[in-house]
Amino acid sequence: MKFSIDLLREVQQENDGSNVILSPLSIALALSHLALGAANQTEKHLLEVMHLESVPCLHHLLSALRRRLAEATLSLASRVYLQKGLEVKEKFLEDSEKFYGAKPVSLSGSSEDDLEAINKWVKEATNGQIPTFLQYLPGNTVMLLLNAIHFHGFWRNKFDAAFTSPDVFHLDDDFVVSVEMMKAQRYSLSWFTLESHDVQVAKFPFKGNVSFVVIVPNQYSWNATHVLESFPYIQLCRLFPEEVPTTVKIPKMKLDYQLELNNVLSQMGLQELFTNPNLQKISDESLFVSSIQHQSSLELKEDGVEGSAATSVVISRSLSAFNLDRPFLFIIFEEEMGIPLFIGSVQNPNPNAAPQLKEPRRSLDARDDKEPQKAIPCLFSFTDP
Repeated sequence: MKFSIDLLREVQQENDGSNVILSPLSIALALSHLALGAANQTEKHLLEVMHLESVPCLHHLLSALRRRLAEATLSLASRVYLQKGLEVKEKFLEDSEKFYGAKPVSLSGSSEDDLEAINKWVKEATNGQIPTFLQYLPGNTVMLLLNAIHFHGFWRNKFDAAFTSPDVFHLDDDFVVSVEMMKAQRYSLSWFTLESHDVQVAKFPFKGNVSFVVIVPNQYSWNATHVLESFPYIQLCRLFPEEVPTTVKIPKMKLDYQLELNNVLSQMGLQELFTNPNLQKISDESLFVSSIQHQSSLELKEDGVEGSAATSVVISRSLSAFNLDRPFLFIIFEEEMGIPLFIGSVQNPNPNAAPQLKEPRRSLDARDDKEPQKAIPCLFSFTDP
């Protein structure tokens, strides 16, 4: 969880106020795959950034985790693309397939054909949610590590499409944007107000062991970075009370997000990956990482989703409605293992619509069910200097 929060916080600091959708699981699997071929300080720094330096038998553990998650509604896929003639060590290829299910595939040497093949694989691995992952393939690419995740969750309590109607989402104290809002009366919801952070927190369960958790401010304007740094994530599951009938509103939306992670990961302590890393377990040739790409999508709809001290916490239950009508943070959790599959912040669920000055302020309530759809590939591009 710590890596997930570090990642989102760093992306938020570089963000211009737009939506952020990340899969820390996809990124961590890709970085761990890279660590399989790293040595000495490069390997050490990779594990430290992911807070996995003290985990014994890491790659065996991640292999077991991948198999367990694949038994649920989560699809995981990995692949290694190699330039013709690149001498890659056999053990790296064997371990890549053994631990990460990543089979090696040779690049044809034709940028157009290779680009089409890579995008086709990502599209299939994400069930069509990400049809075009790469716009171009750098001419000096010698190896690609790809990881893709697709999650399709069905709400345990669905929303009735007959009650979905136009409404407003408060961008801040002054502006709103029009959205399609899913609505429900007497929706069974577990939620509470965390007074120490002035936020409301709700858990919308999917069928199975995955839940969509949202953190919503009591004010239209808030410091999300402060909440990220001090929120009691470890105690989160123990804080949720029993479900109660609640009036809920949640925006229906489909958002896409793409980001090159080079600068973000450099700020987190991995700048050497892009300059002079030790990747001798991959090849005796001098390699460095030229690009780390991440793309994701989130869809919330009526039937489901595709895609700090506990002692100081004060919990109250004073509201009878939960309205997700202002910027919020979200986490999609695999509850049995406590793993965040996706994490992000929604600033505007309808970015293509023009913001409007709001009318006199309404009272704040938070609650609405969502159905997310997320699919995320993560790519490493290696360059031979």
